[in-house]
Amino acid sequence: MTTSTIAAPPPSRPARERRRAPRVLALVLGTLLLLPGLGLVLGGGILLWASGMQRVDGFVVSPEDRFSTSAHALVSERIDLHTGADWLPIDAALGDARVQVTPRGNDPVFVGIARAGDAQAYLSGVGRTEIEALGFDSPAGSDDQRPGTAPAGPPADQAFWIAQASGPRMQQVTWPAAEGDWMFVIMRPDGSAGIDVRARIGAEFPALGTVGWTVLVVGVGLTALSVLLIAPGARRRS
Repeated sequence: MTTSTIAAPPPSRPARERRRAPRVLALVLGTLLLLPGLGLVLGGGILLWASGMQRVDGFVVSPEDRFSTSAHALVSERIDLHTGADWLPIDAALGDARVQVTPRGNDPVFVGIARAGDAQAYLSGVGRTEIEALGFDSPAGSDDQRPGTAPAGPPADQAFWIAQASGPRMQQVTWPAAEGDWMFVIMRPDGSAGIDVRARIGAEFPALGTVGWTVLVVGVGLTALSVLLIAPGARRRS
């Protein structure tokens, strides 16, 4: 007596599509997570590199750039220090801030930091050059030239500076960063025209290493999750 085996009918098209849908969803979700994950890994690595390799005397510093003007002052743009988060005050995010200025040759130089309103009142009507990115490369022609006359008095005689330094060779000012609008001012000590310096800025960024590790770990986690989601679908296709 002969027995025969009847093959089971192939799954219907709707059944196959129902089984395929989760794989397609995982593949799409994994692809969407991959780029943010890799971006966070890269960002965390850059933050850790800056925290470990770009520090000078405990400060993360910008590249040193040369600035020159025939006016009476070099000033930064208004620096707005606000974190926008109550749980992260400026002093915890930045720590102390610093600006270093080195004049050409042995010419004396003055550098000061002040509330933006006080500095602008002192420089009202004074010929000056406003630098868009003090300590960072800025596009050619981006500096704002403000014509005017000499200041009413030498900068060091003014009482509104939060921190100031003057003299030949390299000068630097350091102050505890606080919320508000600030401005760096670079001049000759006597207020005369003509300034040629190299300058850079920096801050302690005490939490930079912690932020870098956090970003890196989150990025690695997202990248690993995206690989786990993509791999089954990729193997199924192959």
